[in-house]
Amino acid sequence: MNPVKTFLRIQKDPAYLLKNYLLDLFMTLTLIVVLKNILSSSWDLSSAQMIFLTPFAMIWGCLIASFLHNASHANVGGNLLNRMVGEFCGAWVLYGYSNFIMIHHLHHRYSDEKHDPVHPGEMNFLVFLSAPMRYMIVATKGWLRERHGHEEKYETLMEAQTVIFHINLVLKIVLWHTVFGTDLFLAFYVPALLANYGILAHINYVCHRENEDGSVEIVNLNHNLYYRFANFITFGGYYHKNHHLRLNVFNPMKMESARAEERLFTIGPQRLPYRIYKTDNVLKNYFDLQVWGEARKSGKRSGDRRVFNVPCEVMGLPERRLHHDRRRGF
Repeated sequence: MNPVKTFLRIQKDPAYLLKNYLLDLFMTLTLIVVLKNILSSSWDLSSAQMIFLTPFAMIWGCLIASFLHNASHANVGGNLLNRMVGEFCGAWVLYGYSNFIMIHHLHHRYSDEKHDPVHPGEMNFLVFLSAPMRYMIVATKGWLRERHGHEEKYETLMEAQTVIFHINLVLKIVLWHTVFGTDLFLAFYVPALLANYGILAHINYVCHRENEDGSVEIVNLNHNLYYRFANFITFGGYYHKNHHLRLNVFNPMKMESARAEERLFTIGPQRLPYRIYKTDNVLKNYFDLQVWGEARKSGKRSGDRRVFNVPCEVMGLPERRLHHDRRRGF
């Protein structure tokens, strides 16, 4: 099924997610039982081997992030291949393909607004990174209640799907432990999962920049060694502005468009000078972690932050407000 159709079904059918979770539960339980009877041995790894595997696992986790993201936009081959890749990657990240479709399409439809499940808001990066399930669940539940809250006994249905969702999270962990065995699960799966969560959180955190005038701008990042390497292994994951401009491009790093030279805002500026925030923390500056939360404070007192004013005219870039086609679901 096309991801847009999945999102539309979530919008229209109050019970769609519960039915999807129940099917997922049945399939996961079946796989666990079958694999336990097929896989009789597990890897016995030394500490050196486990450490050696870690960087490869992290790269794999970043690749999973890229393919899951592209599958949510139907950018991976035909419908069947796209669905297979999406379901596999959704199982890898534990919370499932349909959930990622819902979260990501809400992100595009309500970028940096109330129902954006990955909007950093007032959070610093460590808070944003440490509790992705919490704020995503809160945002999506709020949107679902607005869509279906008028339905009779919807709260009971939501409670049921919440319980099944969390059961599925546990079962997915059991599934991957069954596949890999303890040593390989710890040496490969866990680092890959953490890298996946980390890079998805970081992309959303740093590529949506909050300016001092209250505007929020989507940017591409490719200015140092980390971003160049990350863009290489994620097929342009940090070219986030390009992605928002054209959702159907597998690798937005290669996108050629006149619009790519424009500044893209989800929340429009008030024509005040453009701000670039810097701190004395080298690590934060390198990974652009001063964008949200701390940057907001500099409007009152900059403290140890060095604030550089770069007027729009100096940058020589036009401005553009991001518009969403909400009829299509993104």
